[in-house]
Amino acid sequence: MSMRRKKAISGLAILISASLALTACGDKSSTENNTGTAAGVTDKPLEIKWLGNGTAGMYPEKDAYIVQELNKRFNVKLLPVKADSSKDQELSMLFASGEVPDHMLVSANSIGKILSQGVGRTIPVDMIKEVAPNVWKSTLQNYPQLEQMSIYKDGQLLALPEGTRELFPFTAVRTDWLKKVGASMPTNLEEFKEVARLFTTGDPDGDGKNNTYAFSLTTGYSNIYTLAAAFGFSLPGGTVKDDSWLKDNNGRLIRAQVSENYKNMIIYLADLYKSGYIQPDVTIKDQNALFSDGIVGMQTAGWTSLMPKYRPSDWYALTFKKNPQAAADFLPPLKGPGGKDAIFENQSSVWRYMVVGKDTSDAKLKKILQILDGQLVDAKVHNLVWRGAEGVHFTMNEEGMAELTKEYASNEKQAETGIKFFIINNRNEEQFKLSFGKEATVQSNIQKNYTTVNQLIPAGTIIKSYNEYGADVKKVEDEFFIKAATGSWDVNAEWDHYVKRWNAAGGDKITKEVNETYQKLKK
Repeated sequence: MSMRRKKAISGLAILISASLALTACGDKSSTENNTGTAAGVTDKPLEIKWLGNGTAGMYPEKDAYIVQELNKRFNVKLLPVKADSSKDQELSMLFASGEVPDHMLVSANSIGKILSQGVGRTIPVDMIKEVAPNVWKSTLQNYPQLEQMSIYKDGQLLALPEGTRELFPFTAVRTDWLKKVGASMPTNLEEFKEVARLFTTGDPDGDGKNNTYAFSLTTGYSNIYTLAAAFGFSLPGGTVKDDSWLKDNNGRLIRAQVSENYKNMIIYLADLYKSGYIQPDVTIKDQNALFSDGIVGMQTAGWTSLMPKYRPSDWYALTFKKNPQAAADFLPPLKGPGGKDAIFENQSSVWRYMVVGKDTSDAKLKKILQILDGQLVDAKVHNLVWRGAEGVHFTMNEEGMAELTKEYASNEKQAETGIKFFIINNRNEEQFKLSFGKEATVQSNIQKNYTTVNQLIPAGTIIKSYNEYGADVKKVEDEFFIKAATGSWDVNAEWDHYVKRWNAAGGDKITKEVNETYQKLKK
């Protein structure tokens, strides 16, 4: 892989959709046009069927508070569609009934299937620029290779990608354990192995028993994101769901899971497991509890999970409530084989797509875009969609973060109110602080000097063969990962057979399409 070390812009700048540009567009005239208070409010409200972000399988009624408030602001009549857009089966049943919503928020994994069914219409880029300039700017910020993505064609989008660039997952390390065993935070693979040994054999919790480990593998890749970076590639973890592709010696793209880098990482993991440093029971489902209960001293997770003030009831915050003496910090990027820098791939993960129904008129499409754009430029609209009315549904804490009130903290009350049903998951700087508080700034500053590379296959590139073969390929990958990492299979002896099975399961077809796509993207 062609790599270059670059000083990454701050995490907030990565996460944020050009706040200055957003603010610049936030003058009175722009806000009035986006919120429907300018010319045209006397027109008959347009009826828009909206398939949005459900809450635990629950959805707002058409008379929900936020629905009614948006209706008044944008001169529309919003009709929430009660279906789980993350489930292909529910979408198929919806379409089979003849109902195609005007706005459809669908999973990134499903976009290929959705488009192939012909249920969506095109979204002219010129219209987005005119009606929703802030949506356009945020989209470009999050997906700089937009014109290379499969959803872009002849100046039109087949779907609007949703998602803000994320911080990379972190590995939390119990620093009170480090102090107890007389160790420092590791900076390379050799030091990491020594800390893993001490966390297992040095009685870091001081109870006199041999009952602790370095970390676990109970949920597959999610706990080794930082380790994978030391071997020069990224694996799905936290909010990062993209597959990583590397170049082989011939310049051909190969999936990370069948690369020599991956093989070397599995050998390293197998050595740690054989030495007894990894929690041995890989069937335990609640991996987070192993950390909060003091059984393991390291845990990798998405960045928002590691903010106690943002998630005060989650496992990380619970760690310090259960043990007031506990302390933790984040594992820095580890030097990999040969002393090479850890590599983090700028995975601008497309979480979901917004598809516009095939029979949706231009007038309705413009209203949809205005509602989305209003969230980025109008603080009142943003707060309304994300958390309701201040003082009723949410309050502000000392961190500058908005928190739902006790009455509206439950999933039932959020669904009843319509909270987050209409969201576009892009935020500017002010909105980012409202969501996450000051802890996120600390995290972003930590990651600003990471060594990063861009994706060879941009996020949002539709690889059709994934739909047919992706699940079978993943089964082969998952089996090899667990059995090889835990010593059931010898990595070197099994490797060639594993790669053959991977190709036979459809990996060869996926690889062929990826390489063909890559050649087109380069032109």
